Amino acid sequence: MKKVYILNLLMIVLVSCSMFKTSSPERFQTNLLPEYVQNVYLGMPLEDFEEERDIDKMIVEQGISFRIQYEEIVDNELFHSIIYYFDANISSQPLYEMIFIFQDGVDVESYTESFYGEPSITYHLPFDEWCWQSGEGFQILAWTFENKLVIVGAIKNTEWGDLDICGKK
Repeated sequence: MKKVYILNLLMIVLVSCSMFKTSSPERFQTNLLPEYVQNVYLGMPLEDFEEERDIDKMIVEQGISFRIQYEEIVDNELFHSIIYYFDANISSQPLYEMIFIFQDGVDVESYTESFYGEPSITYHLPFDEWCWQSGEGFQILAWTFENKLVIVGAIKNTEWGDLDICGKK
């Protein structure tokens, strides 16, 4: 009986350690992003994104001077599409926002709460938000709006760069 208890305890410790690894900033972010975008991260240079994702199948929009927008039509059981915003004025053109547009009938708030738990901040923007320190010098924020989950990196000099919702920026 004691051996079973120790074995179970060891398994719990190993699983816990693997879930909270922070060996690289991208690894931490992958815990905050839906599995579909596990190889994408906030702050990712546009050039790296273009190598990682099939941009030939995306809708590209450059109508706003300060950002470049890619829309990826996903059309799986959860998502209809994902919109990616890259800053056009910073030389690396970092990814600073992702908008996950859900399929009709998906309860976005329930999905988000099951993924992140209870919101960190209630009714701030005027909706609940989740907030984390990225470990890279910027905050990561998430909120739901209608059928969307918005995930933002408050990266310096980007559209959201001045946000300080988590504190201790």
